[in-house]
Amino acid sequence: MSNENAVKTGEYLLSRLTSWFGNRPDYFSAFIDRNVGGYGWLPAEAYYALSGPVSSISANVTAVRGNSQGEGGFSPDIEIDIDKEAHQVAVVPALVTPDKNLTTLVDGGLGGALEWASGVLKDRAIVYLLAFPSGIETEDWTNALAKAEEKYQLKALDSMQFVIPRPPREMARGAATVLMHSSRV
Repeated sequence: MSNENAVKTGEYLLSRLTSWFGNRPDYFSAFIDRNVGGYGWLPAEAYYALSGPVSSISANVTAVRGNSQGEGGFSPDIEIDIDKEAHQVAVVPALVTPDKNLTTLVDGGLGGALEWASGVLKDRAIVYLLAFPSGIETEDWTNALAKAEEKYQLKALDSMQFVIPRPPREMARGAATVLMHSSRV
C-alpha cells in the first residue's frame, strides 16, 4: 500500500466519522454528564457510518471485530477495504475528566489501541481517536498528540472538532484525529 493511499484513507475516515459523530451531540453530552466513555457505542456508530449508502461508494466494511466477552488484549473494531486495500480501524473514545486528561490517557495506551497500532499490523492499522470534552486548540490536545508520536511512533494526520451544546451549562467540544504509524505518513 502506498503512503499516499494510506493518508487519503485516513483523511476520509477522519472527515466521515467526525461529521457523523458531530451530528450526535446529545449522546456526547449524556456521556460527559454520566462519566461514560461510549466504548461500545462509538465503534457501532462508526460501522453504521461506514456501511451506509453514502460511504459504501468509497468504503466496504469487510469485518466487524472488537473484543468478545471475556477476551483479553486488544482487537480492532472494523476492517475496511478502500480501493482494494485492507485497513484495520480502531475507533477509540477518550473521555477526558479532571482526573485523567488526554495526555495521561495516551500515555496509558488507551486500552491497548496505541500499542496495537504501532505493532505487527502497523502497515494496516488506523486509530480514529475521539476525545470529549476536548478541543484541538488546547495544550492537552497538543501534548497528547506529541506523546502518541514520541511513545508509539503514531502521527496524527489532521484534527477536527465539533460543538457539544449543553444548555444551560457551558458548551463542550469533541476533538478527533486519525493516528497512523509514522512510517506510513
